[in-house]
Amino acid sequence: MQLSKQTHHAIRILVRCARAGTKRLRAADIARAERITEYNVAKIVPGLVRAGFVETVRGRSGGLGLARPADEIRIGEVVRFTEAARIRSARKGGTARSAPKRAGTPINQVVGDALEAFISVLDLHTIADLAGSKRGQADVLGTAAEEPRSRKRKVVA
Repeated sequence: MQLSKQTHHAIRILVRCARAGTKRLRAADIARAERITEYNVAKIVPGLVRAGFVETVRGRSGGLGLARPADEIRIGEVVRFTEAARIRSARKGGTARSAPKRAGTPINQVVGDALEAFISVLDLHTIADLAGSKRGQADVLGTAAEEPRSRKRKVVA
């Protein structure tokens, strides 16, 4: 299963908040640090608040922070929340963009079982696992690790 960009962004936002500890972060700072547009951060954060992963505080010392300890937020839980429409569709036998097919067909049962197995492995890991990794967050998530490419061209004589 391939996770959506929104899911990757949500996990990266949560990891960034976990690494900040009790310090509140501004959405713009998260966007800049994670190389996510401010629009996408602003679109994802309200869902993370509704799901109980993040809390926001208004005012001078406000910002974003985790609503629960990072070691209590399971990666599978985040994926279930952010991929809810795709997961429901797969269980019914359709795709996120197509009409559902008959749920009773053997292939749909196999795909549903595989999806459950995939997410059960993610449930073994928490945001704290990613936040505490010795490798950089970009390495753990396989995102945003690109170094700015030099525009200089090699001249061959």
